[in-house]
Amino acid sequence: MEKIIFADKTEFEIMEGGSLHRNTVIVKNFADLEAIAQALTKEGNMKAVQYKTNEQITGEYADMKLETPLFKEVDYTGEKKIMATFGIREKTELEKEIDKIKEQQEVQDGAILDLAGMVGGEA
Repeated sequence: MEKIIFADKTEFEIMEGGSLHRNTVIVKNFADLEAIAQALTKEGNMKAVQYKTNEQITGEYADMKLETPLFKEVDYTGEKKIMATFGIREKTELEKEIDKIKEQQEVQDGAILDLAGMVGGEA
Protein backbone atom coordinates (compact mmCIF):
# COMPACT_ATOMS: atom_id res chain seq x y z
CA MET A 1 0.00 0.00 0.00
CA GLU A 2 1.33 3.42 -0.94
CA LYS A 3 0.44 6.70 0.74
CA ILE A 4 1.04 10.39 0.19
CA ILE A 5 1.37 12.54 3.31
CA PHE A 6 1.17 16.34 3.39
CA ALA A 7 2.65 18.94 5.76
CA ASP A 8 -0.46 18.93 7.99
CA LYS A 9 -0.15 15.10 8.31
CA THR A 10 -3.19 14.46 6.11
CA GLU A 11 -2.59 11.24 4.24
CA PHE A 12 -4.26 9.34 1.43
CA GLU A 13 -3.72 5.96 -0.10
CA ILE A 14 -2.55 6.18 -3.69
CA MET A 15 -2.28 3.54 -6.36
CA GLU A 16 1.07 1.84 -6.80
CA GLY A 17 3.35 2.93 -9.59
CA GLY A 18 2.58 6.61 -9.39
CA SER A 19 4.97 9.50 -9.64
CA LEU A 20 5.05 13.15 -8.61
CA HIS A 21 3.19 14.10 -11.79
CA ARG A 22 0.73 11.22 -11.56
CA ASN A 23 -0.83 10.32 -8.19
CA THR A 24 -4.06 8.35 -8.34
CA VAL A 25 -6.52 7.98 -5.47
CA ILE A 26 -9.67 5.87 -5.34
CA VAL A 27 -12.67 7.00 -3.31
CA LYS A 28 -16.21 5.71 -2.86
CA ASN A 29 -17.99 8.67 -4.46
CA PHE A 30 -17.54 12.15 -5.87
CA ALA A 31 -18.28 13.78 -2.51
CA ASP A 32 -15.18 12.08 -1.08
CA LEU A 33 -13.02 13.99 -3.58
CA GLU A 34 -13.72 17.14 -1.53
CA ALA A 35 -11.40 16.03 1.30
CA ILE A 36 -8.63 15.34 -1.21
CA ALA A 37 -9.17 18.68 -2.95
CA GLN A 38 -9.02 20.49 0.41
CA ALA A 39 -5.74 18.79 1.36
CA LEU A 40 -4.22 19.55 -2.04
CA THR A 41 -5.18 23.23 -1.94
CA LYS A 42 -4.68 23.97 1.77
CA GLU A 43 -2.24 26.84 2.33
CA GLY A 44 1.19 25.52 3.30
CA ASN A 45 0.30 21.87 2.82
CA MET A 46 2.76 21.41 -0.03
CA LYS A 47 5.73 22.69 1.99
CA ALA A 48 6.51 19.06 2.88
CA VAL A 49 5.27 15.95 1.08
CA GLN A 50 6.18 12.36 1.87
CA TYR A 51 5.54 9.10 0.08
CA LYS A 52 5.34 5.85 2.02
CA THR A 53 5.17 2.24 0.94
CA ASN A 54 4.16 -0.18 3.68
CA GLU A 55 4.97 2.46 6.34
CA GLN A 56 8.50 2.99 4.99
CA ILE A 57 9.28 6.47 3.67
CA THR A 58 10.16 6.17 0.00
CA GLY A 59 10.33 9.88 -0.87
CA GLU A 60 10.47 13.25 0.85
CA TYR A 61 9.96 16.53 -0.97
CA ALA A 62 9.86 20.20 0.02
CA ASP A 63 8.41 23.33 -1.56
CA MET A 64 6.01 21.52 -3.85
CA LYS A 65 3.18 22.94 -5.93
CA LEU A 66 -0.04 21.41 -7.17
CA GLU A 67 -0.18 21.10 -10.94
CA THR A 68 -3.28 22.28 -12.75
CA PRO A 69 -5.92 21.26 -13.37
CA LEU A 70 -6.65 20.05 -9.84
CA PHE A 71 -7.57 16.59 -11.10
CA LYS A 72 -6.06 15.61 -14.44
CA GLU A 73 -8.35 12.62 -14.83
CA VAL A 74 -11.48 11.45 -13.07
CA ASP A 75 -13.12 8.16 -13.97
CA TYR A 76 -14.99 5.15 -12.61
CA THR A 77 -13.25 1.94 -11.65
CA GLY A 78 -14.76 -1.44 -12.51
CA GLU A 79 -16.32 -1.45 -9.03
CA LYS A 80 -17.99 1.93 -9.70
CA LYS A 81 -15.69 3.81 -7.34
CA ILE A 82 -14.13 7.13 -8.33
CA MET A 83 -10.53 7.20 -9.52
CA ALA A 84 -8.89 10.66 -9.62
CA THR A 85 -5.37 11.60 -10.70
CA PHE A 86 -3.44 14.70 -9.67
CA GLY A 87 0.14 15.89 -10.04
CA ILE A 88 2.58 17.88 -7.96
CA ARG A 89 5.95 19.40 -8.79
CA GLU A 90 8.75 21.28 -7.09
CA LYS A 91 8.38 25.04 -7.13
CA THR A 92 10.69 26.92 -9.45
CA GLU A 93 13.33 29.24 -8.03
CA LEU A 94 11.18 32.21 -9.09
CA GLU A 95 8.13 30.82 -7.23
CA LYS A 96 10.27 30.27 -4.12
CA GLU A 97 11.58 33.84 -4.34
CA ILE A 98 8.03 35.21 -4.66
CA ASP A 99 7.04 33.25 -1.53
CA LYS A 100 9.94 34.82 0.39
CA ILE A 101 8.93 38.31 -0.74
CA LYS A 102 5.33 37.68 0.35
CA GLU A 103 6.50 36.53 3.79
CA GLN A 104 8.72 39.58 4.17
CA GLN A 105 5.86 41.84 3.15
CA GLU A 106 3.58 40.30 5.79
CA VAL A 107 6.21 41.00 8.47
CA GLN A 108 6.63 44.56 7.21
CA ASP A 109 2.86 45.11 7.12
CA GLY A 110 2.61 43.95 10.75
CA ALA A 111 5.40 46.28 11.81
CA ILE A 112 3.72 49.22 10.07
CA LEU A 113 0.43 48.47 11.84
CA ASP A 114 2.24 48.27 15.18
CA LEU A 115 3.96 51.57 14.55
CA ALA A 116 0.69 53.20 13.48
CA GLY A 117 -0.89 51.98 16.72
CA MET A 118 1.90 53.48 18.81
CA VAL A 119 1.78 56.81 16.95
CA GLY A 120 -2.00 56.88 17.22
CA GLY A 121 -1.83 56.17 20.94
CA GLU A 122 -3.26 52.62 20.85
CA ALA A 123 -0.17 50.86 22.21
